[in-house]
Amino acid sequence: MAFELGAAGPAQSEYLYHFTGRNGGSPNWVPDEIRSMNGAQRLEAILWEEQFRAFPPFGAADVGASGRPCVCFSECSPEHMAQLFRWGHFDPWGLVTTREVVNGLGGGTVAYVPKEEQQRFRRAGLGHWAVSTGNGISWMHEREWRLPLPRPATSIRINGVAAILVANADWRPRRMPVAWTDGENGGALASFGETPFAMPFEDYPRLWQETPVWVWDPEAERVVTYEPGALR
Repeated sequence: MAFELGAAGPAQSEYLYHFTGRNGGSPNWVPDEIRSMNGAQRLEAILWEEQFRAFPPFGAADVGASGRPCVCFSECSPEHMAQLFRWGHFDPWGLVTTREVVNGLGGGTVAYVPKEEQQRFRRAGLGHWAVSTGNGISWMHEREWRLPLPRPATSIRINGVAAILVANADWRPRRMPVAWTDGENGGALASFGETPFAMPFEDYPRLWQETPVWVWDPEAERVVTYEPGALR
């Protein structure tokens, strides 16, 4: 049962963002196929797979140790999100959920602590809950939440998506085959073997059709909301 969360204050937000366009390095244990993608490509892959892949975050465990895989989110008010984009830490690509959803799945906010305290978290097997504020940078600008997964799980099915965040209203995920149709009359088929005229029917991912899309407007520094299915 999720902990009862209080109302978000002016500096907080009910929304948590899983940014797929995060600028900076990635841990070398993240597969090359993911590290080589840009934010739009990662978002498209998530929409089709309908799951978040999880990996141990930076600093979650000592070198050579296996930290808990986590799905990471940032808590952003519109003003804070605009500042993240100004700083260049993130690009406006990703999925939006809420504090209640992540908390209900076992996630929560990380602790920003000095390096010595982070070591205490690690020794207790809780390194995934702490981020070091040493080495001249605090990382507190990320306002990070994490959803740790138990080993050996490395992914979790998407749950409670409030919106899809994109940088351009002209962007669309790829259409891919999702069913079969009769090439003669256009009727739906249960399988390609029903008729020699069977043709693949291509469509957008289910989430793209069923979820509001938020398009970031860099001049107004706000999102423009499109209802589910509007951007086809």
